[in-house]
Amino acid sequence: MLTEIELANLPDHSESLKALLCTLLLERNDLYLQNLHLQKELHQLKKLYCGPRADRLQSEQELAQALLDFAQELDHKPIHPQDLPPQAGPQYELRRVKKRTGRRQIANFENLPVTTHVHELQPPERACPCCGQPRQEIGAEESWQVEYIPGRFERLHHVRKKYACPSCEQQGENPHIEVAAKPETAIDKGLAGPGLLAYIVTSKFADYLPLYRLEDMVGRYL
Repeated sequence: MLTEIELANLPDHSESLKALLCTLLLERNDLYLQNLHLQKELHQLKKLYCGPRADRLQSEQELAQALLDFAQELDHKPIHPQDLPPQAGPQYELRRVKKRTGRRQIANFENLPVTTHVHELQPPERACPCCGQPRQEIGAEESWQVEYIPGRFERLHHVRKKYACPSCEQQGENPHIEVAAKPETAIDKGLAGPGLLAYIVTSKFADYLPLYRLEDMVGRYL
C-alpha cells in the first residue's frame, strides 16, 4: 500500500498519472517474469541437491562449472560478524580409531546355508612324476567364501584334496605332494566371492546405494 507521503507526491494531471501507471505496470510485468525465472532456478537447484544422484551432475564439466559458480557467489556474499566463530584458532578433536584385528571370523556367518565344493585331481594328474605310481590322498586344504546368489547369501566350503606318492615316501624321497586346484578368486584369499563383489560394485556405482544402507540390507539376510 502507498504511504501518505507517496500519495501526497502523486501528480494531479491525468496524463502524468497515466504515464506513472504505465511505468508501474511495466515494472510489475518485469517482476513477474523475474519471479518465474527465480522459481525455475529454485526448481533446478532442488532437483540438483535433493533429486536422484544420477540427475545431479551429468559430466565433469557440469561439476566444475557448479563449483565455480558456487565459489563466485560465495565471494560476493558479505560476512556477518555473528557468523564468525568465537575462537579464531584451529580446534582439534581427539578421536580414537579402533583397529581391526585380522579378518572377520567366519562364525559371524554361521547361520548361512553351506555349499561344499570338493576339488580333486583327475586320475591322470595323480601319477607321481618321479616313479609313475598313483599318489594317494593324504589330506585336504579348506577355505571359505561368502557368496551372493540373487535373493540369498550362502557360504561356499572349498575342500582341496592333497595327494602324495607313498612309494617315494617309503624310500625317503620327496613324495611330490600335489593339491587340487580351485576356481580363481577376484581377491586373493578374500572372503567375498565374485557374485558378492559384483553385487556390491553394482549397488554402489550403478544404483548409487550408500555403503551403510547396503550393510543394513545385507544384515537382514544374515
